[in-house]
Amino acid sequence: MFFMFIVGTAGSGKSLLTAALEEWLASSEISVAVVNLDPGVESPPYTSDVDIRDYVNYGEIMQQFGLGPNGALVASLDMGVGHVNEIREEVVDLGRDYVLVDCPGQMELFAYRSSGPLMVSGVKEQDSALSLYLLDSNIARLPSGFLSSLLLGLSINIRFGLPQLNLLSKTDILSDELVEEIIGWSMDPYLLEDALDDSSQGLIREYSIAILRVIREIGSGPGVIPISAKQVIGFETLYGEFQRILLGGDNLYE
Repeated sequence: MFFMFIVGTAGSGKSLLTAALEEWLASSEISVAVVNLDPGVESPPYTSDVDIRDYVNYGEIMQQFGLGPNGALVASLDMGVGHVNEIREEVVDLGRDYVLVDCPGQMELFAYRSSGPLMVSGVKEQDSALSLYLLDSNIARLPSGFLSSLLLGLSINIRFGLPQLNLLSKTDILSDELVEEIIGWSMDPYLLEDALDDSSQGLIREYSIAILRVIREIGSGPGVIPISAKQVIGFETLYGEFQRILLGGDNLYE
């Protein structure tokens, strides 16, 4: 059983990607399950096989404790950790090969509290897993936005401790030329440094270059994978990366 935890900032397209990827895998006769870990979501574009909302009621928690939306989400996730073994058992009982886990939209509330990593480790337990980190094209289209997205992705990688693929989401809103340019930034930090030189100045430029050099020294992994959930672009490449990371390049379904 292989787990993919889909993470990203609010509005980056996590739920839409989850739905499209489930349909794509199923159409390839690959057994797949979907887990929703967002207690606050109302109408996701997929039917979840396992849902945290069956264990915690976001609306009731908000009303009962007089909390705002973010406070209620934090409390719901903290309470959800107490049910992680039950969620895990539900997933295992399904017996699917791939499990897509749609993580909460407020990523910072999920990733930077102890409940998020505890939920991830409890749901996957000893099974192989990776995280799919979505860089929103609306932000990553600018050099400074791309760099800040990379930095956020690196922090998520540290928090979850999983192999991570960086995905440039919603590429259908970008021109082909801009997509290629962003891919170039991800593959060659010196191209990104040149772009930052041309597009920023003052302290922003100095901070950006310093951060880029740190990321370059650490290594940010392979370049971004451009995808579009709406147009089903990039899924073959993404699946190939699944195979490389989770199965050492062997295709379980050949």
